[in-house]
Amino acid sequence: MQRRQFLKLTGTTGLAYSALPFLPILTRTAPYRLALIGSGWWGMNILRCALEHGGCKLVAICDVDTRQISSALTEINKLTSDKPKTYGDYRELLHKEKPEIVIVATPDHWHPLIAIAAMKQGAHIYVEKPISHTINEGKAMVKAARQYGRIAQVGTHRRVSPHNRSGIQFLKSGKAGKIGMVRAFVHYGGGPGKKTPDAEAPKELNWDMWCGPAPLRSYNPAIHPKGFRNFLDYANGMLGDWGIHWMDQILWWTEEKYPRKIFSTAARHIKQDSTDAPDTQVVNFEFESFTATWEHRQYAGNEAEKSNIGCYFYGTEGTFHMGWLDGWTFYPSNKN
Repeated sequence: MQRRQFLKLTGTTGLAYSALPFLPILTRTAPYRLALIGSGWWGMNILRCALEHGGCKLVAICDVDTRQISSALTEINKLTSDKPKTYGDYRELLHKEKPEIVIVATPDHWHPLIAIAAMKQGAHIYVEKPISHTINEGKAMVKAARQYGRIAQVGTHRRVSPHNRSGIQFLKSGKAGKIGMVRAFVHYGGGPGKKTPDAEAPKELNWDMWCGPAPLRSYNPAIHPKGFRNFLDYANGMLGDWGIHWMDQILWWTEEKYPRKIFSTAARHIKQDSTDAPDTQVVNFEFESFTATWEHRQYAGNEAEKSNIGCYFYGTEGTFHMGWLDGWTFYPSNKN
């Protein structure tokens, strides 16, 4: 199936897991009305690519932190002649601007409500990974994409990275032999850290709206900006942040759709800071024809191991490492 056909199909059947812009399949003379919801550093990364494509007119941006809006506008003014309106509430943006494409780049716990509302309003969406905070939220998003006939695309951008594509091609060719186990991992250095005291929310930040559907708690500078991924009310720790990219490499390679069993152990052995996500986690995924594992630690990231990030595919012909900045490497069983 050609990618164009696949994305047309996913508009009525679910979510497309890729980062190749879907704009080429939405071809017409007039530009598409584009809105960005979540104008932080990564939202702006996605927006740059959308503006480079040239098929969109940026009509609005939305953020609960006016500091981020101000920073975004400074860059937008250098990138385009578009003059987007600014909003602090995505509902008002959707109602007034009627965008046709919406980039959802908020913290994880806001993805489902915004994405579903945008699709209901009539927009196609590009939603950052992970698509949601819980499994049932993800199911609701897939249901909405089908119900409203929208394209819903997910920011697993390694699907279009050249070394990831060539690496998957190598694995699918069988050159690593039969794969019996895959080990995905991220090991970062770090110590116990220290507590960050709660504080008054900055006047530029609507903290109540930032918390949104998650529990309302006191503002803490360790959460916003950028730190939310290690707070379990708003994200799913290292596995939900980094892990999704590496687990996606496994699902991209295999013909199996999902594992038969999953079991996990996790703990905070080292961290003593204000976060509450595990600093150590090991997960087993039992598939029909192979076993996959995920492991992470947020300490002891050193040169004792050859790679501190990626996936090892263990096959009968050798071991294959899918890396991040270092590309991919194959270690043949036959040393000759």
